[in-house]
Amino acid sequence: MSRTRPNSRRVRDMRQRLLCRDGRRCFYCRTPFTSDTDATLDHYIPYSLWRTWWARNLVLACTDCNSGKGDRLPWPLVWVLLATAPACPAGVPA
Repeated sequence: MSRTRPNSRRVRDMRQRLLCRDGRRCFYCRTPFTSDTDATLDHYIPYSLWRTWWARNLVLACTDCNSGKGDRLPWPLVWVLLATAPACPAGVPA
């Protein structure tokens, strides 16, 4: 998908695919959605850092989790990035 927000029909279709992919639950707290309209689209990597509407960067979240995460990287992603970062950056003496 492109960097611009898709039209409402494509967003609706994408939401249905994400509901099936994620088991109709909030991606973060795993609470089941009582209705499909309770699910909010969330960019796993914040849109401010990676301007894309690719489905692999979108998850469905409940309103509380989506607003709680805000514009931050999720902790599991931060842990992966820190674990794979070199102990001493290239060009910096140890």
